[in-house]
Amino acid sequence: MSVTTLNKSEKKKNVKICKGYGKKEGICKNNTVASEKNPYCRNCAGNSFEHQVARLFSIQGYQVTHNIKVTSTQHDFFAQLQYGIAKVGILVECKWKFDENDTVDGQDVRKLLGSWEVFNKSRDYGRAEKAFLVTNAKFAPEAIEVAKMLDVELYTEYQIIKNILNFEPYLKQLVHEYERSHIKNHYIDIRTADDYSLSSEVNDFLNDMDNEAIVVLGDYGTGKTSFCNKYCADLAKKVLNGEDAPLPILIQLKDYTKAFDMEQLITNFLVNKCKIPNGNFNTFLQLLEFGYLVLIFDGFDEIARRVDYSTKYRVFTEICRFASETSKVVVTCRPNFFNHKDEYQSIFKSSPLHFEPNVKTVDFSEIRIGELNQEQIENYIYSYSDKLTAQGFEVSDFIKTIEEIHDLSDLVKRPVLLNVIVETVPKLLLEQPKTKINAASLYEKYTNFWVRREDQKGKTLIKSEQKMLFSQELAWKMYNNNLTKIHYKDLPHEIKNYFNISSTDDLDHFSHDIKTCSFLNNDDEGEYKFIHKSFMEYFAAFYIIEKLNKVKNYDIKALNYLLGNNLISMEVGFFIKDLIQVEKIPKKNISDLYENVDVVKLTNNTLNNLVSILSKTGVNISEKLSKLEDIRGTDLSYSYLENITFKNRSLLGVHFHGATLNNVKFINCELTDNIFKNASLTNVTFNRCNLEASDFSKANIKNCSFLQSILANSKIFETHIENTNFDSSELTEIQGNKFTIFKNCKNLETTIGLPYTLEQNIL
Repeated sequence: MSVTTLNKSEKKKNVKICKGYGKKEGICKNNTVASEKNPYCRNCAGNSFEHQVARLFSIQGYQVTHNIKVTSTQHDFFAQLQYGIAKVGILVECKWKFDENDTVDGQDVRKLLGSWEVFNKSRDYGRAEKAFLVTNAKFAPEAIEVAKMLDVELYTEYQIIKNILNFEPYLKQLVHEYERSHIKNHYIDIRTADDYSLSSEVNDFLNDMDNEAIVVLGDYGTGKTSFCNKYCADLAKKVLNGEDAPLPILIQLKDYTKAFDMEQLITNFLVNKCKIPNGNFNTFLQLLEFGYLVLIFDGFDEIARRVDYSTKYRVFTEICRFASETSKVVVTCRPNFFNHKDEYQSIFKSSPLHFEPNVKTVDFSEIRIGELNQEQIENYIYSYSDKLTAQGFEVSDFIKTIEEIHDLSDLVKRPVLLNVIVETVPKLLLEQPKTKINAASLYEKYTNFWVRREDQKGKTLIKSEQKMLFSQELAWKMYNNNLTKIHYKDLPHEIKNYFNISSTDDLDHFSHDIKTCSFLNNDDEGEYKFIHKSFMEYFAAFYIIEKLNKVKNYDIKALNYLLGNNLISMEVGFFIKDLIQVEKIPKKNISDLYENVDVVKLTNNTLNNLVSILSKTGVNISEKLSKLEDIRGTDLSYSYLENITFKNRSLLGVHFHGATLNNVKFINCELTDNIFKNASLTNVTFNRCNLEASDFSKANIKNCSFLQSILANSKIFETHIENTNFDSSELTEIQGNKFTIFKNCKNLETTIGLPYTLEQNIL
């Protein structure tokens, strides 16, 4: 068994020479008629169809005799079934059509009647009480009328299957469940990482005679299950409408724990899901081998609550039993189900299979689901236009709101989170009409939704509250130690400490539960990280605020442990500001803590972080800031500064995103790569400062001065600059757009390198 990545240019092979069937297998020299759908010439395709239909009779207990010739008349096959001492015989004629929309006409029915009469006169093989005409296509109205008059029975291939195992109620259920589901009106056509339609990729796979199985890999919320439901419903509609399509069998592997093995799971599926009282596993395998079915196993990562490598491997080997050239298998899975790349390879590229007796080897191709693009995102949001309009929101304004909220534009690239955003943001806007929606309130909604979703699957050992607390603890530890990921071998150590687990087996099971059901993801090297960096930042911020709330008696040791190791980043600062805004901690608690703690005993990092947190409350922190010896790396986003001077200071990493600065002076300061995005600057002086590559986008700059300062390569997109002096400043390759405004600004003619494209923005 091997794993390959599907290559669009190599997927379809133009088979021109018939592969041959029966006695002609491998030696037929005829050309194929429709190589993209069938590997045979006309004669071999007819013979293949005839034998396939005959096998459908065989699995029902009929004794089949092929290629009967009676007085120069050729008959496809004769099927007899013993009932006690009596026998019932059926003469069967098969009509194969390369175009399933083609029809069998009345003349074909009349020919069968003549053959039937000749056959019964000879009595050499027994009597045929009935005559069946079977096709893979359709019957013309004339053929139906003639058949009624001549007592010839007409059947499509699907009708024969239906009489063996009647999947029709199940197919109708697939369509019904999809039609009434949420995704019907809001389905997003899932794209692969190579930007092809996933539906088209799977269609190509079904028509690829050289490909037996594929594994579709996608992280949490990328739309794997939604795709399976939609794709199977579409196939079900085609089958019910008499079109040429494989019958979709959708197996949810989360049910694996309810069955002893795969055979039992399939049997339960036939009886309970498909409502087939005589559901027989061997009959199912025969239909699968004939190519009538496509097996879709959704959720390989959900096969068991208590899972280990041997369980994964055992389930995989059983799945391999179902794959062949004619029977197609699709498996969906999260990549993070595997501890590391080697485990993935050892299962889906499992060389041991080649050396195990009686174990089928399978070539698995791999498809990875890609992120949503902007067009998909906007189309999805527009699918909610009626609902949004009813709630008083214009779709275009809603899209703009998403773009403005921290990291939301990145999260919407995942279908499940895009859905939560669309469902959540309007509710939050209605609940808090006077408060701007912030990221923390949304992430709280997301995480609550997430753990509820996993709990509802019934596959978890750890309660949702424990998961939230563990995620906060782990996020803080990873962030506090400058880790963006943690190796899977180290993850159980964290779990063991948190849940006080002593048993190795329990540790493995709890570790698996955390990895598959919480907010963690992993890469090929076995390194785990939060599924999105912003989740780690949110949980770390939540942890800090929760612990600050519980600090008693201004405990120096507790504060230094919490805040003394690493400086709060701007991103974590965003969430802290939001959590303060939604009153997860009273502002007074923060100010009281700073005013009453013995700051002399605090480490520099602890003190700087306290000032950073205090800056999110909206109070003027200028006096506190002036007492700090070194503020490099201190996050001052959304701070309020007034009447303070920074002279000969390095302010590298001191970001002022969204800050309000009044009467502030920066003299001979190093501010390279700084961020003043969305800030409000009034009467601010930059004198001989290095602001190279800084970001002033969407800032409001009024009555300020940039005297002999360097702003080369800085960004001023959508920045409003008014009554500001640029005397002798360098603006080489400064970047802006048509929304950048210079109004009543002075000495722009003395600057160096002001781009021509921005000169037209001078008012």
